[in-house]
Amino acid sequence: MSVLQEIRTVVFDKNSNRITQSDPVFETLFKNITELSVLNTFLAQNSMLNEEFLHKLSIDGMEHHLCYQRKDLSESFEFHFFLLSDDWSVVNPAGGCDIYDQLTGLRNEKNILSLLKHEINRAARDKNSSATLIIDIKHLKNINEMFGYLAGDYVLKEVAKTVTGNTRLSDATGRYKGDKLVVLLYKTDAHGAMQYLNRFDKRFEQIALNFNGFSFDIEFNFGVTISKEEDTVDTLLERANNALIKAKKSRSTHVEFLL
Repeated sequence: MSVLQEIRTVVFDKNSNRITQSDPVFETLFKNITELSVLNTFLAQNSMLNEEFLHKLSIDGMEHHLCYQRKDLSESFEFHFFLLSDDWSVVNPAGGCDIYDQLTGLRNEKNILSLLKHEINRAARDKNSSATLIIDIKHLKNINEMFGYLAGDYVLKEVAKTVTGNTRLSDATGRYKGDKLVVLLYKTDAHGAMQYLNRFDKRFEQIALNFNGFSFDIEFNFGVTISKEEDTVDTLLERANNALIKAKKSRSTHVEFLL
């Protein structure tokens, strides 16, 4: 688990454009930055203008995630910086829980897509591949219609627990398009993704799903793809979704890869 470290408030005066309140950690992170315009240039150059999600920063040879919150006051700009160790244990800089899906406890769609963009860039930079899986729960719509949405919610939560229990701290999991789940496997090729799916299937086979006296036998379809250096979030998800469509149409397998 990462430990949240809050960097004390850093203040820039609007009139002078210069820093009026600093912090030793800030000075270590952003050497020689004393003007707001210089800081904004740095944030833009490092694609860090979006303050809601995580960004990568190397400090003394160690990789960290940095996020921040900016407040526009009448005479100044206040920055609150948060530093986390290099895993996916995210803490919202605003202190809320809106990066998580309330039903499943997984990351919500907006956050998992942001992490996916981050991972594409990291995989390209480090010359590593990462695997993206879309998990579709078969017949979830039928369960909702026959037994009610509480039954469907119960199934989703149980599947999410299995997904979480089958992933590493370096991996990321999220809810996607309501009834699907996304798993991002760091430093994983097609063979590693298949091993993950085999473990997932075996673990889920051991779970007995019972809701209000009804038992459910759940099956899945999986669409899998591997990141490419030229990928964007859209192109990667398009391949994963197309793989999922093929898996749904297939009579011989519930897993399809598009590489």
